[in-house]
Order: sequence, then C-alpha cells, then structure tokens
Amino acid sequence: MFKNYFISAIRNIRRFKLFTFLNVFGLAGGIACSVLIMLWVQDEYSYDKFNKHAESIYRLVVKIDATDAAVTPVPMPDAFKQLPAIKNYARLSTLEAVVSVGIQKINEKGLYYADPSFLKLFNYPLLQGDAQSVLARPDAAVLTVSTAKKYFGTTNVIGKILHIGDDIHGNSYQVTGLMKDVPHNSHLQFNILLPFTAFEHSSNYSYDNGRAWGSFDVYTYIQTSESFNATQASLNALAKKIADIRYANDPDHTRADISLQPLTDIHLKSHYLLDVDGQGNVLYVRIFSIVAAFILLIACINFMNLSTAIARQRAKEVGLRKTIGAQRFQLVAQFLTEYLFVAVIAMCIGVVAAYLLLPVFNELSSKNISFNILDLRTFLGLLAIAVMVGLASGSYPAFYLASFNPIKVFKGIKTGSQKAFFRNGLVIVQFSISVVLMISTLVVNSQLRFIRNRDIGFNKENLMYLQMPRTGDLKSNYQALKNTLLQNVRTSNYTIIEHLPTSLTTGTLDVKWTGKDPEKQILFPGIGVDGNFIRTFGIHLIAGRMFDENNDADKQNFVVNETTLRIMNFKPQNAIGQKITMNGHTGEIIGVVKDFNFKPVQQTIEPLILWYTKRGGFVVIKTSPAGMQQLIVKLKDIFQQVYPNAPFAYGFVDQDLAHLYIAEQRMAKLFNVFSVISIIISCLGLFGLATFATQQRVKEIGVRRTLGASPQRIVVLLAKDFVKLVAAALLVAFPLGWAIMSKWLQNYAYRISLSWWVFAVSGLAAIAIAVLTISYQSIKAAYTNPVESLRNNE
Repeated sequence: MFKNYFISAIRNIRRFKLFTFLNVFGLAGGIACSVLIMLWVQDEYSYDKFNKHAESIYRLVVKIDATDAAVTPVPMPDAFKQLPAIKNYARLSTLEAVVSVGIQKINEKGLYYADPSFLKLFNYPLLQGDAQSVLARPDAAVLTVSTAKKYFGTTNVIGKILHIGDDIHGNSYQVTGLMKDVPHNSHLQFNILLPFTAFEHSSNYSYDNGRAWGSFDVYTYIQTSESFNATQASLNALAKKIADIRYANDPDHTRADISLQPLTDIHLKSHYLLDVDGQGNVLYVRIFSIVAAFILLIACINFMNLSTAIARQRAKEVGLRKTIGAQRFQLVAQFLTEYLFVAVIAMCIGVVAAYLLLPVFNELSSKNISFNILDLRTFLGLLAIAVMVGLASGSYPAFYLASFNPIKVFKGIKTGSQKAFFRNGLVIVQFSISVVLMISTLVVNSQLRFIRNRDIGFNKENLMYLQMPRTGDLKSNYQALKNTLLQNVRTSNYTIIEHLPTSLTTGTLDVKWTGKDPEKQILFPGIGVDGNFIRTFGIHLIAGRMFDENNDADKQNFVVNETTLRIMNFKPQNAIGQKITMNGHTGEIIGVVKDFNFKPVQQTIEPLILWYTKRGGFVVIKTSPAGMQQLIVKLKDIFQQVYPNAPFAYGFVDQDLAHLYIAEQRMAKLFNVFSVISIIISCLGLFGLATFATQQRVKEIGVRRTLGASPQRIVVLLAKDFVKLVAAALLVAFPLGWAIMSKWLQNYAYRISLSWWVFAVSGLAAIAIAVLTISYQSIKAAYTNPVESLRNNE
C-alpha cells in the first residue's frame, strides 16, 4: 500500500513540477533558517551546563541602592563557615598584566586569581597537575593548552617560569598545571589561573583594618550541600543570612542586599555592574526563537496554500478513487504520505543548506557552533521535525482533498472555490509576519544609528589611547611621558587619566556633603584625571574651572557633573566652593561639567566625580585620521623611550564604544538576513498562487482581451486581489510591530521614537514586493494571444 503511495507521490511531483519546486525550496529555506537559529539558541542556553555541579552552584550578586553588581567582599568565606548549607566556595578576580617569558612580553587580559577550590568546584579538565593542589602554592600558575603553546611553543610546561607584571613590582610564577582550553560555552573565559593568595598580597587589594567587608572586589561562587533543598524561599533565606553576616562585620555598615544567581543563569540573565565580559541576553534568545518559529510557519503556510490551490487539478483523481471504493481515511493516508515525502526531501535539502551556511552564520553571530548531521540524536530530532512539519503542513490539504464529492467532480461542478477564504487568510498571516520582521529590522537599525550618532557629551572621534604600565618610578615616568608628548605637535593634545570614560565600573558610597541624608546610600562613579581632560575629550565646562597642576590645593579638590549637583541639591552657580568629602578626603568643588555618557545608553547618566591624579593609567591623544600609521609609529617610539621593557598597545575610544553594542549589532545583522529570507519565502508562495490564479482565469482573460480589454487593465485585474491581501496584512502587522518594538526599545534609557516612516516604508515595500512577484505571471497572461487562451481545454 505504502509503495503505491510513494509511486503516486513521485508521479505528482513530476506532474506539478513548478508547484513542487516552490513547495520544496520554500520549505527547505524555512527549515534551513530555523535550524541555524535553533542551533544558536541551543548554544546560548547551553552555557555552563557542562559543569557536573551546575545545578548546585550559585554566584553571589549584590544590590546597593539602585546599583546591581556581580562582585562581593573578599572575606565572604568567613561567613560561609557559619552556614552548613554551603559545601564549597571559590573566589575569582580578574587581572590584566604584562606576561613575560624570556624576551617575549605580551599584554595578557585572560588572567584570573582563583581559590585552590576553583578547579574542584568547576570541572574544567586538567591534563597535567592535581586539581586539589595546583593553586595551593602562592607562586603557582595553571595554563590552558593554547596559552602554553603561545608562550612556550609546547604543552610540556610543568615547572616552567613566567613573569607577570612589570619588571619591578611583578612576580614570577611556576607552572603547576595544564588544562584544556576553556569551553566556548563557559561564562568564564580565561587563559591563566593564579592563586588567590597572590591577589590578597598584591597592591590591588588591602584588608584596611576590616573595611574589606564593605569593599566589593571579587566574584564569589558557592556550592550548596546535598541536603540543601534549593527552593526559591530557601535560597532567599540563605542569601539573607550571608547578607546579615556581611553587614555585622562591616564597620561602615554599608547596606547591601545579596542574592544567589544560579550558575546556568549567568550568561543570559546578567545585567550587573562589573560582570565578566561576553554575556548574552535572554531577550534576544527569545526574540530569535520566535523568528525561527515565524519563518517555519511562513514556509508551512506556503506548503498548505500551494497544496490546496492545486487541489482542483486532482479532483478527478479523488473522484475516481472514491468511485472504485477508496475510503476517506485511505485517501487521507495517501495524501499525507505524499506530503511527508515532500517534507522529508525539503528537510534533507534544508539541513544540507544549513550545514553549508553554518560558517557564514558563525561569522555573522560571532559563534563557533558545530553541527554533526551524522549524530543519531540530531538525525532523529531532524526526522521528527520533518514529520511534524509534514503533518502540520499537509494535514489540512489531505483532509481537504479527501472531502471531494465524486458526483460533483464528474458533473464538472467546481470544488474548492469556497476554500479561497482560508487560503487568503493564510496569505495575510504570512505577509503580516514578514512585515513585522521588516518593521523590526528598520527599528533595530535606526536605534543603532541613533546610538552611533547621538551626542554623548564628548567628542569620541579620533581619540586614541595607550595604556600606561606601572613600572619604575611612577612620578618620573609620568613627567617624562608628558615632556615627550609635548615635543610633537600631533601628540600635544593629550590627557592622562586613570580610567577610560567608555564603560566606567569604579565607584564609591563614601561621599558626604552638607545636607546629605545620612540614611541614603548613593554610588558615585569617579575618574582620576588631569587638567587637560575636558579639552582633549571636548567636554563642556558649565561652571568653575578644571584642575591646575601648579595649584597644590587642587590635589584635594573635585570637579562634578550636573547629575551630581542635582543629587546634592546644588545649583551650578552656587556649587563652586562647596565642600565634599570622598573616601575620607575633603575638598572643594572647583568645576561643573555638562553630563556625558560614561556607560552604555541602556543606562541613564549617573553622578560622576572627577579628582586630580598623577597616577596615570591611560594616555588619550586627540588625533586626526590623516597620517595615522605614521602617528602610531611615532607613538611607539615615544612609548618605548619611557617604557623600554613594556609592550606597546593602543586602542580607539569610538571603537570601544561600538564594542559596547556588539550584541545589538549582531542582532541587526541577523534581523536583516532573516527578514530578507522571510520575504523571499513569502514571495515564493505568492508567485505560486499568482501562477495558479492566472491558470484558472485563462479563458476569462481571453474573453476580456477579445472584447477589447487592454493588457494593462488585465494586469491590474489580476494583481488587485493580491494587493488587497497584502493591505489586510499591513492592518495586522502595524499594531503588532509597534507593540513588539515599543517593548524592545524600553531596554534603552536613550532611544528613538517609533516614527510613521518606519511603517510607511515597510508597507510600501511589502506592496511593491508583492506586485513585482505577481507581475510576471500577470503580464504573461495579459499579453498571451486571446485565441490561444480560448483554445485552452481546461
């Protein structure tokens, strides 16, 4: 029986070649896109699940005032000892430093200080060394395979020495362990692990007579015991106990709410200050899951529409089969088998296309996703999708064809015309989805343009920066660098600052002023700057002055932004001379600068305090695009004169700002691609329906042409019905697109408004695409000789 069904399926594929082509490649395109998106979604949800203890590991996060942060105080293990629910813990702190091996010096960013328990808590596989002891020594170092090859050219590195830090203040470490490269789906990405005791003894940290309980510096992870029942209520209770112990030990009694964030939530559900780089966004994952479903739905609608559209051409076949005794369930089984066969062919083509396009997709999404077609679970999953798509797409056409009345068929009574309403409804749904994707694409790209072009309060263009190593005599190096920069006209417009104002993460709660409510906790970010800061960055000074390096009093004074004045309830005209105390140092406000963004535009501008410093950190130089390569060579010479033993590296402020929105940029690229694909798939279906509609009206067109109708009038006649459907789709898509994009834009403190032109462009584009799609068949039919049309025996 099934053999006959397959033979019948092959015959009908040959008979309806055009419609089969449109069905197969429309469905294959939808499947390919959906497979690629779902591979991306699966990868995003897989983060950290490779850890065998993942379900019992949590990260401590804090909320101070209105600020959420991913860091906690260093002494937290003292609290864990009092809590039997905590089985194990590990603390981490990031480090960027120069790593030296022989004459090779590299500025390394992938460094972490870690507790000895880190490799026991997280099962990153060690190839050499003992997980229990590799970080026990204060001079130990654990390298990944790639890092070992980078520095030593081999993986036989146990016992080898590397130097981390500058020549004077750095330390030597001995390699005690070698581990596999960190999986790409780990939220922690590192190259070298150092013992946490090295952090505690470094200049980066000081216990400061117990005040460490109020200083939030490190990432802290805990593993709950086997007996702990991890309900939300019990997790909240445990977090409160930890917070209470911290508060009791903090001499300043800084109020901080602590929460426990599940390890597997970190990648997608993190919005925390000072979080590790490279985190995702669960909103984007949900959006693209919906996009995948939409594209597959569009392809399935094509399948249903084209299958029901050609049903009349199989009416006599159905009538004959029923006349000779075929039961309805047999006909349904036959047609479902045919549609499943076509769906499996489409799945095979779609999967191969997805496999071939995966490198391009990885480049677009900045992923390293693999796709093993031969894996049994993958194969069975894809086969299940093919069956579901075949059944979902083919069930309605199958039952519809099996319902034909054989008497009406042989009498020549038209069947199926009453189903045009259903087909039209599917076309409306299909184009509604495509228009929503078009609207989303325009809005996402407009928001990104707004971010790029928005006035952020300083001139971000042509700002080049060099990171200053902390080597030798800091004071003499600082002065030597300034003198050397001033000697060249192209490097004379510079500033030396402690932190770049692109994504500022430092801050303090210890700020006092006259009239402050003692119960209020406000986090004040700050930057150490010199007197050239506002000139180099082009920041507007609205009151007072900047720092003067020849004025010793300015070492204690401050410059603040407008938001700080609003919090302190000062006006710009009376703020100058007001005394404030920051971290125990009292000084006057000598200047007020206009607000500028020093964090991503998803966040509103926060208070900012500037203080005078000679510590340095970054040299920022105002340059011009002309002769950039020559300038870089010159800067390298200047840098090596002052820091002969440090590696030279540079960056650009505008590129750093663009990097803050890399997730949005990837989203825009993917939206662009998938919007185009959804429109192409929709147009395949529309082309098929236009072809079918034209074939059904061949004689009508011949009669109209014979009676004098012009070809243009015939084209309008054939096109208007489809244009009406697209217009109806716009009525559905516009409010839906407005609601979705309004919700998305709420993630940004500074955002565009939804303008009418977005909907006008989307609507006109949809109508134009639809008209172009059906024009070929309409024009072909309109210009066909009416004599040939009337000879048609259909």
